[in-house]
Amino acid sequence: MRLLLLPAWYLPEGGQFVRHQAMALHEQGVDVHILANVTLGWRKYTWKEFDFAAYPLTSFFTEEDGIPVFRCFTRPVPKAVVLNIRLWTRKTLRMYDTYVRRYGHPDLIHAHSATWAAYAAALIKQKYGIPYVLTEHRGMFGCRSDYSRRFFRNEFEHFFRIGFSGADYIIPVSDQLIPKIQSYCTRDVPFRVISNMVDTVFFSSSDKKEENLKVEFVSVNGFYHEKGYDILLPAWDKLCDMRQDIHLTIVGENFDTPAFRSLWASCRHKDTVTFTGELNREGVRESLQRADVFVISSRVEAEPVAVLEAMAMGLPIVASDVVPEYEMPSSYGMRVPVENSDALADALCRMADSYGQYDAIAIRNHAISIASKQSVIGQLIDLYTRICNN
Repeated sequence: MRLLLLPAWYLPEGGQFVRHQAMALHEQGVDVHILANVTLGWRKYTWKEFDFAAYPLTSFFTEEDGIPVFRCFTRPVPKAVVLNIRLWTRKTLRMYDTYVRRYGHPDLIHAHSATWAAYAAALIKQKYGIPYVLTEHRGMFGCRSDYSRRFFRNEFEHFFRIGFSGADYIIPVSDQLIPKIQSYCTRDVPFRVISNMVDTVFFSSSDKKEENLKVEFVSVNGFYHEKGYDILLPAWDKLCDMRQDIHLTIVGENFDTPAFRSLWASCRHKDTVTFTGELNREGVRESLQRADVFVISSRVEAEPVAVLEAMAMGLPIVASDVVPEYEMPSSYGMRVPVENSDALADALCRMADSYGQYDAIAIRNHAISIASKQSVIGQLIDLYTRICNN
């Protein structure tokens, strides 16, 4: 079969998981291509500093890691969300027609996210009859916090309804996304939960880990509102008021913003927190290797890859309950209500006393069973084959 991956976002603006998935499918003999219409926001890519040579606004073909990639960069119209959806979709459909003139139609399209790749895939199916599956990564469909529910504007309903209802299969990365997605389906679309993929060979714990003098907590997330650092850091202060044998390492980007500096100014135990900045995967693995416990305080998540990587390293987890039970069963950590710093502080305190009682091998084996390359790619190929045969 020939498979066309159609991501809602792609490199350099995220989407590394699509690249990894494409490479893993390619290794298994799938003829996989990528079509990516990449939106470049105004705050990060200003006209004054914009590099037209690096980010051409016309589409172009490349080959990356043996995968044919047809890419284009798009600039959104300020303050015109619905217009941008239609412009992005129209440009994506034009790209598809150009792609077909070179390669012909694929056997199957795999769209990533209903915002708004599913809508584009549905229009392609309506016009050409090409089936598509949809992986939904957006944690907002879990509807586990007021913050996530604010994303569902009335003007989006048309695009969600068409994108979800037209799919031949919907692949949420966790089962907690299903009820909200089903509310947009106008027909009985089949679902199959398939996890995000993690390199569980690379993310594996060393037997030579040194024993820490303090209980080492680690968080791997950039500073964004949905990641809940305004919940974690006050909880950390409360924990430090109760005990002194703890340390927190935070790995991620965007900690040089005025919003973070304002939050950090109110923290009382700064000497117990270390910021590494953004690290490559080797640096992330090293930070996880030194840790005893992984902590995540997000408001919105679908199935965070950072948690899967930590579990592959055998770490117990303290998480807000937006992290799905499917990913992190209660026997492998502690769950707390979302946006509750008191509950988080209490869980961190209890975990500091009990982290050694968790079975690191069982935690790692669970991560392997749902998120290893063999597990995820095997399930995807089985699904692709079933659809193409039908």
